[in-house]
Amino acid sequence: MPREQRERLILEVAGQVFARAGYDSASMDEIAELVGVSKPILYAYFGSKEGLYLAYIERAGRELVERLVGAWSRGAGSASRLRAPVVEFLAFVEERDNGWRVLFREAASSRPLAEQVAVLRGRIVDAIREMVESSSADSPPPASDAVAHVLVGAGESLANWWLDHREVPRADVAGWYLGVVQAVLAGTRAGRAQAPEGLRGL
Repeated sequence: MPREQRERLILEVAGQVFARAGYDSASMDEIAELVGVSKPILYAYFGSKEGLYLAYIERAGRELVERLVGAWSRGAGSASRLRAPVVEFLAFVEERDNGWRVLFREAASSRPLAEQVAVLRGRIVDAIREMVESSSADSPPPASDAVAHVLVGAGESLANWWLDHREVPRADVAGWYLGVVQAVLAGTRAGRAQAPEGLRGL
């Protein structure tokens, strides 16, 4: 098997194990057995369990950002442009639930791993901030950055809830989240219009 193909297989299996067991309890022996390779090969490719973990979250995080940006670009000019990244985000959560669980349910891991998760989360926030700024002149910095953090935080919470309630159709969850996105953006516009008067006396 070519090395690149074997690495993809190792990362896929490792993601399943990390998502189920968590970083601390995940076993390199189990990952090697499930992949069908020797444990020394895992160390030769990734150096350590931490190296394997970091490689996995880097791949999962990069895929999520690329899918969000791609969906936003494909929706250019559409009246429902905001819907495209919302649907794509939930599609990632549904199709790559192991990647989502590792990225956003392992944030309390040992410090180097938590820092890497924070970096990837920052990339997602940056992508959302750019979308907010390009979709509305009413959300310039720093409002756009604040709004991006709100939307990412809400998306994380909703996605984690949905993983525990998979009987709920994705279309319903997408509709709810799109409503939140639209309400936050509308609230930002209203807040800017009312801020001078609303802040009097503070």
